[in-house]
Order: sequence, then C-alpha cells, then structure tokens
Amino acid sequence: MDGVEIVIKPIHLERVIYSLVIITLAILLIIKWNGGGVAVSEEQATAGVIAEATTNETNQTTNASQEEILCSNGVKDQDETDIDCGGSKCDPCEEYMFCNVDSDCESGWCRANVKCIEPSCDDGVKNQDESNIDCGGKCGGYWYDGTCNEEPEPSYSGRIDLTILDVATSVTTFDNEDFAKIENVKFKVDNGKPEDVVLTAYLYARDEHGSAYFLRSVNDEEVPLAQVEIPMLKPWQSHTETVEVKRTLPETEPSENYQVVVELHDEDDKLVKKVTWTNE
Repeated sequence: MDGVEIVIKPIHLERVIYSLVIITLAILLIIKWNGGGVAVSEEQATAGVIAEATTNETNQTTNASQEEILCSNGVKDQDETDIDCGGSKCDPCEEYMFCNVDSDCESGWCRANVKCIEPSCDDGVKNQDESNIDCGGKCGGYWYDGTCNEEPEPSYSGRIDLTILDVATSVTTFDNEDFAKIENVKFKVDNGKPEDVVLTAYLYARDEHGSAYFLRSVNDEEVPLAQVEIPMLKPWQSHTETVEVKRTLPETEPSENYQVVVELHDEDDKLVKKVTWTNE
C-alpha cells in the first residue's frame, strides 16, 4: 500500500498565520481595554472622595461661621443660657449671668443652677477644693467633729498623761532648825483617749525611801497633801492645775531628798496614772 502524501499549499499556511495574528491582537486589545477600565474607576473613586471631603469641610466651616455669628448677635438663641454665652456652642458666661450647669460659667460654679457666681470661702457651699463647706483646701482649716478647726485632727494616744511641771519649796525654821516645806505643786493632765474622762488628783509627800510623811493615827492610812477634782476632759483636751500645799515635812532638812507624788484616779477610784518628783 502506498503512503499518503499531505501537501500544504503556501496560501493555506498564510491563512493560518493570519488567523493567529488576528486572535493574538484581539486578546491584547481585550486585556488593554479591561486594564484601562480599572484605572478609570480608581481615578473616579479618588475624585469622589476628595469632592466629598471638600464638601464636608466647607459645610463645617460654614456651620462654625454661623455659630460664631449666633454667639455674638446680642440675642439668646441656640442653647445659650444667657445672651451669647453658655450652652454647648458659645463661650462660658461671666459672673451673675444665667446658667444651667457649672460648665456654663467662667467661674466653674453655677449656683443653684441659676447664676454664675465666683466661689468664695464664705458662700455657705462646698466648692473649689474645700473638704467641707467653706473649710479646707484654699480656705484653710481642718474639718472634723462636725466643725472647721484651725489645727489638724489629733491622733489619740489612747492613754491619760500626767506631768509634774513644778514644785515650789521653801524653808521653815523651828527651834533654830531648818525644815523643808512644800509650798505648791503644778501639774498637767492630758486626755489622749477618744472619750471624755473625769479624774481626781491626790498629792502625797514621801521620804527618799517612799515612806509616807503623814498618816492617820487610827489605821496608819496615808493622808494626802491635797485632793483636787479635775474638770471633765474631752478627747485631746488638757488641764493644768496649781495646788497650794504649804506643808512642812517633819524632821526633814532642806538638803535631804524627799518626794512629791501625784496620783490620778478615775470615777471608780481606780488608779489611772502616777508620777513622782524628787528633791535632788
């Protein structure tokens, strides 16, 4: 069997090449057309955003200008609390102008939600940086115990303190002999407890060994030089007392050592505090 011979004429080959070129050009044209369309869309979108922003900025500028005009037109309009002031759009109001809230006022205080008033330390209102009404902060003072105090609130020690401040002595001469004499005793009581206290002070004279000078003849009970009722002391209150004694110490020369003792007793006669002064 003889082989089949395929013959391609030149004209047929030209037609094939021409068709391929046409198809290639068509494809390139489609691609270029689509790309150009996207670019145009992006440019249009950007232009739209810029135009919208410009419009908004123009509107805002226009609104701001209108509000500025309304805040200086001599008329109470918008949400102003007084003429051309207060509210959310205009500047705060000066003193004595009408207001609704503190932010409506230059002073930062709208008294009774009616008038702008400059705060003071005697206006009967807790304002500024006061810790209570007209007390504390720039007004000075310390608020506690329901009142304004000049001194800070004390911290209670929780105890009664007793201090002998002074013992005045002299000399008594008897049968050409000199004896020590106690003229008066000055002492101070401090209430460091958070409650009121009622106290009684007892003063005693004792020799250098602590033995009593004065005893009752019946039962040898020690006799005080003096007994003093201390006024009721409130918390952190102090009391100073000077007690006239004028007692000569028997058989005690002025140069000898002896003691003055002060005792504080409570309402139940219980010993609260005792201090001793020594003649040295």
